[in-house]
Amino acid sequence: MNAIADAPIAPNGLAATFLSEEASLAALADLNAADVGDARLFSPLPPSLPPKRTRLPAVALVFGLFGAAAAFGLQSFANVVAYPLDIGARPPFSWPSFIPIAFEAGILSVVVATVVGAGALCGFTRYYDSVDEIRLLREATIDRWVIVVRAPNSETLARSRDILQRCGARAIEEAEL
Repeated sequence: MNAIADAPIAPNGLAATFLSEEASLAALADLNAADVGDARLFSPLPPSLPPKRTRLPAVALVFGLFGAAAAFGLQSFANVVAYPLDIGARPPFSWPSFIPIAFEAGILSVVVATVVGAGALCGFTRYYDSVDEIRLLREATIDRWVIVVRAPNSETLARSRDILQRCGARAIEEAEL
């Protein structure tokens, strides 16, 4: 037998339930102030916290500008270098005629970057999370507020447990996350 494979895995996470949103938000603030690791709140109602800022608008802007520049460059190369045509005595580099296609390619790039970026930021690429196996988390969909903490080591796990108990957690469950 392999002793390493048969050794029990120590829990590295906690789940704690609260009966009110105020208590859960206070506990979440204390956990974040103590820097115990990744602490997330699961609730039956949308929390009254301000939304977190993301980089999604900056990503969309960069991809939109890149898409517009790529379309403009492709049209310029095609009409000036690769296949120049003399149509109605217009100059080879007639940039006003390139603007509509460049604009549309920029909009298309923004849409694609936003959809893919939002999916990546929301975790849609992840099919399974071990948080789903926690028994207390099922109560978050009914009438409880649940905080899940992923701790990097056992000392941080013990500190997290102390903070959650001090904040009035109704039940605390250890889990392998």
